[in-house]
Amino acid sequence: MTDFLVSRFIKNPKDTKDPDVRLAYGLLEAWVSIIVNIILASLMFAAGTLLNSIALTANAFHTAADVITSVAVLVGFKAARLPADSSHPYGHGRAENIATLIIAVLLIYVGYEFLMRSVDRFTTPEPVGGSVIVIAGLLVSSSIKEWMARFSIGLGKLIDSSALEADAWHHRSDAISMLIVSAGILSSGAGYPRVDAVLGAGVSLLIAFTGYRLMRGAMSKLLGEKPSEELLEKIDEITRQIDGVLDTHKVLVHEYGGKSHVSLHIQVDPEMPTKEAHEIAAKVKYRVAEEMGSDVTVHVEPHLLG
Repeated sequence: MTDFLVSRFIKNPKDTKDPDVRLAYGLLEAWVSIIVNIILASLMFAAGTLLNSIALTANAFHTAADVITSVAVLVGFKAARLPADSSHPYGHGRAENIATLIIAVLLIYVGYEFLMRSVDRFTTPEPVGGSVIVIAGLLVSSSIKEWMARFSIGLGKLIDSSALEADAWHHRSDAISMLIVSAGILSSGAGYPRVDAVLGAGVSLLIAFTGYRLMRGAMSKLLGEKPSEELLEKIDEITRQIDGVLDTHKVLVHEYGGKSHVSLHIQVDPEMPTKEAHEIAAKVKYRVAEEMGSDVTVHVEPHLLG
């Protein structure tokens, strides 16, 4: 199904470094998520209201929140494609991180609200109805949400998008919570109504924790987190392949959505003519930009021992 959707809606899908292709991937994930989540949330809310199940209703709102998050992804990807201007010389790629931050705050709020409702339901328990048909529907919905999670993770890895991978974890948490709700309905039907409240609280905490994790990651990227050691090693390996480069240091990587800006210092023989040193710097710039798809700035320094 994923291959079919990609081939149907994305032109030149293998050219993931192309900003337009990246945007197409983001829009595809967002629209698939929005459509499927609207359908699932509507069905679960109706069933939760009918059965008087706080856990099922909490899952409906969790799924509805995923619609909001997917809209945020949609807006974030579109904003990220805005061209650079005098106020934003590196473009607007971090709009994806802002979208993720908005999603995280919404999820934390929803988790808190439903946790309070679950506590009230535990102190004043009410019977929860259920049926084999509803449980079967939840299991089918859980399978669909797990497929959506894998779909989003796959697309996110293809274009290296934390926003898509974050959206995927919303889908996966929904899949897990639906399994929990199914267990709650069975337990309540067996004469243990407080189980529904306990599981509702569990789902609420899952929602809030997901929001916290996403918020922490988004804030770290917005504040300019340190690049991974693997990335630094890759840049060092690329530069050392250029004849004349004796050392590399002061490597900085700034992430702007799917676009990165790399700044590094290379050291060359101090006796090397200036023209030759700058030719080496140009080779480093071209090689790093080609292999990483980044904008690159290279500074040249003499290599001094001791």
